[in-house]
Amino acid sequence: MKRIIPILALLLAGCGHTPQSAEETVFVSIAPLKYIAEQIADSGTRIEVLVPETTSPESYEPTVQQIKALVEARAYISTGLIDFEQALAGKIREIAPDTKMLDLSEGIAVLENGSSHDHSGHRHGTDPHIWLSPAIVSDMGHRIADLWTALRPDSAALYHRRADRFAERIDSLDRYIRRSLSGAKRTDFAIGHTSLTYFAADYGLGQIAIEADGKEPSVKTMKRLVDSLQRSGIKAVLFQRQTSDAAARTIARELPGGRAVEFDPLAENWLENMYRLTDSLQVILNE
Repeated sequence: MKRIIPILALLLAGCGHTPQSAEETVFVSIAPLKYIAEQIADSGTRIEVLVPETTSPESYEPTVQQIKALVEARAYISTGLIDFEQALAGKIREIAPDTKMLDLSEGIAVLENGSSHDHSGHRHGTDPHIWLSPAIVSDMGHRIADLWTALRPDSAALYHRRADRFAERIDSLDRYIRRSLSGAKRTDFAIGHTSLTYFAADYGLGQIAIEADGKEPSVKTMKRLVDSLQRSGIKAVLFQRQTSDAAARTIARELPGGRAVEFDPLAENWLENMYRLTDSLQVILNE
């Protein structure tokens, strides 16, 4: 991330915005946003992703080639909450003022990176994972339709129809989640990194975080966590695909009958991933 500003400064000196060469290209910051944007776009729009699915946004550094392509794109869509997105935003506006910027966090009640059982004693930062809330994603679809309309006003009706259809699919997902999780034995679940704050808030769940502020717990804290989880009857610990989550795996091994369950918050197929998450949680909450 430290390299972003120097690279952009070099581009500012030697690269102007050329919309005619990138008429159909729109960039998104992370893979789930590509899926969401594709549900609204027509076939004439090419959507490119900055962060590969297997890479953590926390350690992501854009390549020179990516930034060159980005400053020539018609639009850039981001959550607006991840560090590298914030570092890019101001410079993109400076280098490429004609590039339309859509910050999907605008108007969202941003939540703190919280845990229902905080063993750290620390204050948490904000959770950027707004795309893991079906309700928020439904709103994202309509906002992206507005962006496409600004790019191609003649197709406005098409974009808004597609946004409405996408919202209907999300309504079906929401019903499935509520049906699957209703009547569960417990409402708390353990997770290595607090990436499900919005999902938990939507569905009345509590996430018990292993990490605090991106730091693994001390041995003493891990012992308290194991004891607490064991008393609660929790056997599974979710861990994020893009991070090692060593502490989460260690705690899972210490629990009687414990297991670590992989979760990928950056999977491109957002809808399929949310169904998969729901099925995992249904099992975890009823063990």
